[in-house]
Amino acid sequence: MEIYLVRICERPGGSLYIDRKPHATTDDDYIAISHVWGTPDTVQETTVDGVTWKVSLSSGKQDILSLLRRVDICGDGWFWMDLFCIDQTGSSSISIPDQLMAIPSIYKSSRCVKVLLETPVCKEWQEAALHAFEQGPINEERFQEEELHHGSSCPHLLFADPWFERLWTRQEGLYACVLDFVILKPVSCERPRARRDPTSAWITHGTLLAHRFRAESFLLDKLAYHGLQPSTAMGSLFSIYFDVVYRHHLNIILAYDCEPGPGPKYNPIMEAWRSQRCTTKPRDYILAVFPDVNGYNVPDGARKMSFPELLVDAIRQPAVCANFQIAPKVPRGMKGPSGKATESALPWLIDEPSNIGEAYDTFTTDTANSGAEIRNRIVPGNIELEDIDATASGLEMLKDGWKRTVNIERHVVLLSPSGPCTGTTRGNISDAAGLLQQYFVQEFMHIAASQWLLPRGGMHALELRTKGVISFDRIRDIPEEEFAHELKRFLVCLICGTSLPTADMVLEAADVVRVSTPHGPLLGILHKATRLMAKRDDLILVCSSMWDLQGFCIGLRVNGGMSVRGRTAIPNNSVWDSIEELVTKS
Repeated sequence: MEIYLVRICERPGGSLYIDRKPHATTDDDYIAISHVWGTPDTVQETTVDGVTWKVSLSSGKQDILSLLRRVDICGDGWFWMDLFCIDQTGSSSISIPDQLMAIPSIYKSSRCVKVLLETPVCKEWQEAALHAFEQGPINEERFQEEELHHGSSCPHLLFADPWFERLWTRQEGLYACVLDFVILKPVSCERPRARRDPTSAWITHGTLLAHRFRAESFLLDKLAYHGLQPSTAMGSLFSIYFDVVYRHHLNIILAYDCEPGPGPKYNPIMEAWRSQRCTTKPRDYILAVFPDVNGYNVPDGARKMSFPELLVDAIRQPAVCANFQIAPKVPRGMKGPSGKATESALPWLIDEPSNIGEAYDTFTTDTANSGAEIRNRIVPGNIELEDIDATASGLEMLKDGWKRTVNIERHVVLLSPSGPCTGTTRGNISDAAGLLQQYFVQEFMHIAASQWLLPRGGMHALELRTKGVISFDRIRDIPEEEFAHELKRFLVCLICGTSLPTADMVLEAADVVRVSTPHGPLLGILHKATRLMAKRDDLILVCSSMWDLQGFCIGLRVNGGMSVRGRTAIPNNSVWDSIEELVTKS
């Protein structure tokens, strides 16, 4: 595959410049660079000798040529770096779509991928961790507690680097067979003397957990990409974590007996969503991920297309349809009636998502039945829509319905990692919203946790991390209207598996309802205007072949057809068993 490669050369006067190789392919010997560009407020456009366009450089890479010429990075060898090797000029001999489609091969074929980490990293903790490892086997649980204890007072831990937050660096890290992490700014330990109050310490602890979870998620993602089964990957997690965070070197093929990837069961779309990573251009939520789908083609003019345009183009491409079924978690008709009934069942899309979690929040993908025709069947029997009692006194009824009729395990698997339902996102509990979201987690999610704790009283024996930090006594003083608003936000996240920003947009046009059916009640979400205007007999419950990913659809009869206007929670076996035969016959 034809690509651009460059190297750094020195002029007679001692100045450095970029030299482009006359002809290069992915078969050449070269290093690939992975780095964070920076944010619009931290980068400066700079002229680099040998490059015909302005190069955007972050503060840590202002002396870019001297930096890259270090012997532990590129030296005087050939390398690929997006700043110098993605040519968007009109004179480029390789088209922009071809350059973008080549990126996976560029990183897969490189001799090594050098990861440049620009944020400060504590030297003392790095040395202490390596010393502990050299002394013998490490107690993983104790080490993790010590790591968080150090991070609670010294913020300079490697896993907090933005490299673990950006989408393109995730892709580059996945593709690499050999990774070298280069710390550009080692610093002395900065542990303040003042102790934090319990609430601040709890929030800091949660932030550290979120950073480490993001790094661990990437490593599990990488092991899955290279074909390891989940059970094997979990057993290797601490080892690969130590390789990356403290040894700064990873040879995935040699050390973990992996294949170059992607593995045959790898789902690039779902794994990208779970990563919750961000990028500055929304279109890149498609251009960075979908080239991993065999047969996907970057459309002409892709860099001028919006994110929704690119996603609709992607999910309609034959290669994507052959590999995945797209299950809308938030159908378009829930946000607003569409002119065409078929379009109402497509996922509603956010125009300007702030991360890939939001970009992919409104749909999920299934590989088990890829290529199969999606069939919709009407569930026999009338349905009734009721307001939920979104007050403190009505909470028990909502929890009881959640426990009796909903497939809780399936919903937990589909939860957004950045949503409130996992309890890992720790906001400011001094305001009502932050306090209530933590309260709802403990009210609803203990039901899921208790299913796996034996004996049945095991849940009550656990001591939650909120003990001694959060008091829920203040909840009784919160106005009912505010309580109801926060509860509905939480329930949208719980039912649809979204983040709170997505839930807020859903609630602008839809509302949480109780859907009473002959087979049991289910929580649901329905377009507000449809509920106000539709006649009772015009509303139907529809079961598609993807019901176990999106629940049942709430449909409206229109012009002899059906328009999707909402959805229910995913029913459990007791509900499904009572209607399966009826649906199959219909």
